[in-house]
Amino acid sequence: MANVISEVTSSPGIVMVIGGVDTGKTNLCMQMCNAGFEAGLPTAVVDADLGQSEIGSPGTIGMAIADRAIESLSDLRAKRLYFVGSTSPVGHTLESVVGTKKMVDTALRLGAKLVIVDTTGLIDGPIGRKLKTCKTDLIRPDYLIGIEKHREIEHLLMPFTKVSPIKVRRLAASDEARRKPPEFRTARRRLNFYKHFHDAPGHIIRLDDVSCWNTWLGTGRPVKWQYIKSAEESLKRRILHAEVTGRGIFIVTERRCNAGGYKAVEEIFKTGNITIVVGETFQNLLVGLADENANTLNVGLIQAIDFKQRLMFVLSPIRTISPVKVVQFGAIRVMRDGTELETLKQGEI
Repeated sequence: MANVISEVTSSPGIVMVIGGVDTGKTNLCMQMCNAGFEAGLPTAVVDADLGQSEIGSPGTIGMAIADRAIESLSDLRAKRLYFVGSTSPVGHTLESVVGTKKMVDTALRLGAKLVIVDTTGLIDGPIGRKLKTCKTDLIRPDYLIGIEKHREIEHLLMPFTKVSPIKVRRLAASDEARRKPPEFRTARRRLNFYKHFHDAPGHIIRLDDVSCWNTWLGTGRPVKWQYIKSAEESLKRRILHAEVTGRGIFIVTERRCNAGGYKAVEEIFKTGNITIVVGETFQNLLVGLADENANTLNVGLIQAIDFKQRLMFVLSPIRTISPVKVVQFGAIRVMRDGTELETLKQGEI
């Protein structure tokens, strides 16, 4: 390990560290960060480990600039964030790859000479391969460092051994690296969420003042009241919101609907492209709060949406809501105390 760290600090650049769960990736990143700082190199760390993030807000990829020696990556303060909206890259590979690339580019733009990228432990199956391959291909790190126990990531390293200028380096996982039980990882995520939201103030956002991402909400035009009334009679549910979105219809109801009402609604609107979601799905939903350039400022938790008045009540440590011009809807619902409620299906909202 010492030889690899010495090589990196002698000829710095972008370093990506990959490996399975609990193989010592984060510890290596911390040691390289300290070595870079002590060598006088402008050093940045990009934390792309969504499930066990050390830098930044929950559900984000965080980037920090090292300004001192550290004992843990969590000692670093996030300089920039990219909102993914999930604690797992599964179902969010595109966001994970794009976000990591954007944070690396931002670090370089801010003057970093050594950029260290920590990654998730997802290494198996087609999703793990696609995630790591696409991320490596897009970022093109100067060093691709793999930490493995029994050659379990050779399928991720070998494809880049002939790619210039990537230098592939292999390290054996430390005997001290022990796999943590799932309960530990869940508890750690809960604590991170709790720290972020437990004393966060509430903010009111006018839906007409922002753009909404990753949701049909606010992307279409209102449905005429006559059609809403007919749809309510068919669904036997009160409709809180309805809009025409491209070739489809997006409907928010007060209570969950049974399958029987869908066919009648399809007849009313003459389309099978109907999305119906219950209003409570938006409660406790993780969202990113971004500025006019779509740069994530902080993370929030929706408490309620008043569809009639077009107001959203959000908890967030953000100081003022005035710079927020984009609300990036996430895929997980979390209580203020950090308890994870559910993960939404793609396209559900």
